[in-house]
Amino acid sequence: MPLTSAMGVHVRHAVSRALATANLSIEEATWRVESARVWLTSGRRVARGEVTLLIRKPRPLISSEPHELEGWVNPDGDHPEMVLVRLDDPLFVDCWPVSWSRWVGPEGRVPDSEDASEPRLGLRHQEAAEWAAAHGRRLPTLAEFRALWGAERLPWGQHADPGAGRVGPVRYGERHEIGLYPPVRGLYDLGAWLWHWLDDATVAGAVAEQDPVFGIRPAPGLGPIGFRTVADPRTR
Repeated sequence: MPLTSAMGVHVRHAVSRALATANLSIEEATWRVESARVWLTSGRRVARGEVTLLIRKPRPLISSEPHELEGWVNPDGDHPEMVLVRLDDPLFVDCWPVSWSRWVGPEGRVPDSEDASEPRLGLRHQEAAEWAAAHGRRLPTLAEFRALWGAERLPWGQHADPGAGRVGPVRYGERHEIGLYPPVRGLYDLGAWLWHWLDDATVAGAVAEQDPVFGIRPAPGLGPIGFRTVADPRTR
């Protein structure tokens, strides 16, 4: 499995370019991030991302031990853009929030005012839950989200790290890109700037300059809410 590196305007774009060298799309490939970093502007905004990936062919889950597949995106070929992580049991989790391109699907059209790689924001809980169910997935539970977050104040440690990516909320007029933070266990954008819907209609998250909050009801002024989905290994 040779290493493949690429640069892009952010990490997700760099991943797409690295996979393109193997004639693979991000929706079909099996890959794992070996390293990732970003360069920032003087205003601490992400200007460029770089990744190094391992790419391989998918394989049936039954042929491998769960620990061998941990951190791989789409290891079995049936879970595009989902990474296998180990909590109490193995679990597939979207490696980044659901984007507009995933929301509309290959046959849909992204609104002119949106970018395909931006997260799908502004949804009611029911809309997010129904989309997940239609794709054989579900929204994470509070316990699962806490476990994915980890024991530190932030997923990557106790302090915000401008060298790791965006720190603080998205400014007015800026794009809401995903894939701005190097991954923790293959998961991007946890703790970065986006709140996530949970299965019980509460939200969890916070931006990197604030303490995390889990399981609260959304209120005006809270900030942008997106979502990512999970799936048990025996389901799609």
